[in-house]
Amino acid sequence: MNVFKKIFSVLSCNDTLVFKNTHLLDCSDTEISTPVGNILPLLLEHKSKVSDHPVHFELLKQLIDRLTSDQSIVRLNHVGFCYKVSSQEKEKERLKELIKQTEFHVYQEMSSDDGLWLFIGDTSKWEEALIELLPVEKTKDRWVDYWLPHMHIDIDTTFTAQEIENRVRSILNTSIKPYLITIDGIVYVVRNYLGSIDGVNIYLDLATRSRNVQFARQHLLTRITKINPSG
Repeated sequence: MNVFKKIFSVLSCNDTLVFKNTHLLDCSDTEISTPVGNILPLLLEHKSKVSDHPVHFELLKQLIDRLTSDQSIVRLNHVGFCYKVSSQEKEKERLKELIKQTEFHVYQEMSSDDGLWLFIGDTSKWEEALIELLPVEKTKDRWVDYWLPHMHIDIDTTFTAQEIENRVRSILNTSIKPYLITIDGIVYVVRNYLGSIDGVNIYLDLATRSRNVQFARQHLLTRITKINPSG
């Protein structure tokens, strides 16, 4: 599972694509450590039926280098993990309990799909990256056993959706069409498939300039954990 470590190593060639607070995420050869523990067991408990597909690290690096030279990368927005659970509410309470021993908080955003949208970090520093956890309990989506579980790296850019697609197409040259995350006719994120490793799908989400990160952090995320005595 050191593929995750390799991905973050590639991203680190641009210093805006690393966590400023290293306590939020750390990858080793065997773990993805976060303030609520190792995420890998959550991902591996219910593996995707998608056949493994290797991540092409050289192409990923070329894409990051191109976006860097374009001066289109703004920041690492978040790294997300979507996984299946038997109870969303129990999972939320478990995460809230674990976070009490840390300097961080759990935030919730109103969800428009079957997953809970939970974030870990500190939104008072709105420019800094967060961890997103998306536990899914029930869904009518017949493809759920294929798209779950997954990890996505979300990067803010200054580009339009078309500019992002053009860059991705010219470098990754994938037959899998990017998925456009669209709200009210506006494309906010272009999701690009990187590969599937040991039953875990991996995506690179490139956000368009239409997304207002400061507004989202300050108005759309609701803290659901209390402030602890140390902060």
